[in-house]
Amino acid sequence: MNKIISSIIPTVPSLRNRKSYKANAVKLWRSKAKAKIVPIALLFLFLPSLLVAQGYKIETNVHNTTDTIAYLGHHFATQRYLDDTAKIVNGKAVFKGDSELVEGIYFYYTPTTYFEFLIGEQNFSMETTSPELINLMKVKNSKTNEGFYRMQQYTNKMKAKNKLLMQAYDSAENQEDKEKVRLEMESLTKEVEEYQNRLKFDYQGTFLAKIITLMQSPQMPKIPEAIENKQLFKYEYYKNNFWNDIDIADPGLLRTPLLNAKIKEYLDNVVIQQSDSVIKEVDLLIAKASKNKEAFRYLLITLVNKYESSKVIDFDKVFVHIIETYYLTGKADEWTNQETLDKLKNRVAMIKPNYLGNDAPQLIMWDTLGNEINLKDIKAEFTVLYFYDPDCGHCKKVTPILYDLYPELTTKGVEILGICTGTDESKWKNFIINNDLGWINLADLESKTNVKYFYDIRSTPTVYILDKDKKIVFKKINTLDISDVIDMLIKQNGEIN
Repeated sequence: MNKIISSIIPTVPSLRNRKSYKANAVKLWRSKAKAKIVPIALLFLFLPSLLVAQGYKIETNVHNTTDTIAYLGHHFATQRYLDDTAKIVNGKAVFKGDSELVEGIYFYYTPTTYFEFLIGEQNFSMETTSPELINLMKVKNSKTNEGFYRMQQYTNKMKAKNKLLMQAYDSAENQEDKEKVRLEMESLTKEVEEYQNRLKFDYQGTFLAKIITLMQSPQMPKIPEAIENKQLFKYEYYKNNFWNDIDIADPGLLRTPLLNAKIKEYLDNVVIQQSDSVIKEVDLLIAKASKNKEAFRYLLITLVNKYESSKVIDFDKVFVHIIETYYLTGKADEWTNQETLDKLKNRVAMIKPNYLGNDAPQLIMWDTLGNEINLKDIKAEFTVLYFYDPDCGHCKKVTPILYDLYPELTTKGVEILGICTGTDESKWKNFIINNDLGWINLADLESKTNVKYFYDIRSTPTVYILDKDKKIVFKKINTLDISDVIDMLIKQNGEIN
C-alpha cells in the first residue's frame, strides 16, 4: 500500500552498494553548501547557554587502508544520512564543524571501511587498523567511546561463545545433552546482563549508559509465592517496566536504530494485539514524545505509516484514531500541508464505515441480465464479497481456485458474490465465461454506486466476509484463506451457541 506520509528522513543508499553509495554521498556532500543536511539547531532553541556553539572535531587514523575520502554520518531510526566529509591523508582524516553534533550513534564510512561510534564528547580521536577495526580501536578524550568499544569487544567474544553453544545444542544426540547446553546458554545470558549492568554503572551519566538501558529488557524479580497466576505476573511486570529510565523524546536516542526497534517490539510483541489496547499505548507513547518536537514528529509519522499498512485487519482503527486525534486537530500542521490533510481525511472517510462489526455499506448492483441485486436480499449464514478486476493478474490466478471451493462452501451456508470493479462489459462477461463462474456475478458498469469508495477498494482482489445479518466479520484477507476463515467462524459460532 502506498503510504500517504513519507518518511521523516531522506533515504541514504545502502552501504552494501559501495560504489553507488560513494557517488551519492559525494553529491549529497556537495549540496551542503546550499542547504544543511542535518537540522540539529533545534537543541539550541531550548538551551540559551549553548548559543555560542563550541563545534566538534573528530580525528581518525585508520591504518592499512588506501582510501582518500571519508564520510561522517549518523543513524536516525531505520535511516542513515551524512553530516560531514573529510580528505584522508596517510590514513588520517579530521571532521570539523562549527555546531556541536547531537548525541547519537554515528559512523565512519569509506568504500572499504565502516565502524560506528558515539557522540557524547565533541572533541576526540580514534585510531585503529583494518580489518580488526573494533579489537584494535584506541580512543582518546572520549570516555563514552572507551566504554562503547569495551562493550563491542566483549559482545563479540560472547557472540562467538554463543555460536559454539548453538552448534553444540543442534548436534546434541539426546535431550539430556541438550538440557546441559541450554543451561550453559542461560548462564551466558546472565553473564552478559551482569556485564551490561556493571558497564552502565561505570559510565553512568554518559550517552553509553542510555544506550545500554535501551538495549536491555526488564529483569524479572523473584515471583512471590502468594502469586497464583505467575504467567500474568511476569507479563504485567515486563510490560509495566518496559520503558523504565528510557526517554523516548531524547534527541540522542532518535539518532540510533535502537529506539525504533524498541517501539516496534513493544507495540508488536508486548501490547495485547487488539485495537483498543494498541490505541491506548500509542497515545501514551505520543504523549511521552511530545516533549520534543522532533521526537513527536518522528513518532507520529512512523505510527501513521505502520498502521496504515498493517496486516492486522482491526488496526485500521488505530490509523484512524491517530489521524483524527493528531492530524485533523492541527497538532501536526507544522509539517503537514493541506494536500496531505485532505488525503488523510479521505482515507478516514473510506475506512470508518468498514470497521469490523459494522453493517456492510449498502450494495445494489446488476447481474449479467441487467437484474438489480440488493445485498440485503441475499440469504446466507455467511456472504463473501469477492471484488475483482478482469485485467488483474492475481485475480486471474486465484479466481478459478476460489471457484473450485465454491460447492463445498455452499454446504456450509456460504454464498459468494463475484463483483467486477471494472466497467468493460465484454471483459466482465468473458471473464465469467472463461472461468465458468456459476456464483452470483455482479457489476456496476455505469459506475452508479461508487462501490470502490464505500468498500475502500484500493487493489484487487479484495475480500469481505459478512455474517447472516450482513455485518462485517472479516475483510481484506488472502483469497485462498477464505475457506479456513469460514471454518474458524463456524467453530466460533458453535462455541458461542
